[in-house]
Amino acid sequence: MAAEEAASKDESSPPELSETSPVKVSRPEMAKSSKRKNCWEKRDLFFDCLEKHENEQSACSAEKEAYGIACPGSWVKHFSKLRIQARYRASIQQLRDKGATVPESAVFDEASMSQHD
Repeated sequence: MAAEEAASKDESSPPELSETSPVKVSRPEMAKSSKRKNCWEKRDLFFDCLEKHENEQSACSAEKEAYGIACPGSWVKHFSKLRIQARYRASIQQLRDKGATVPESAVFDEASMSQHD
């Protein structure tokens, strides 16, 4: 039984490598992490460009394309929703700061956003 446990442990465990080991083990979680970071970087560049150009998407076509390539479509949709929400909330706050009365029904939340998919 001990031999079976050792064999099963060896099969599921990655090989241990020293600095001089000729074998390189691919680590999928590292690749995913770098892909996420790249996506976030491209998203930030695109959104910064939109802010700089007052939301004129034609001025940010290269950034938009890079963002679309770096991020899955579902992420692009999600990040876009979050940006719209943040901009809307900021405009509501600006109105309130100027003394306007804005009813709570005008402020949407995550639940109401998901109903508009």
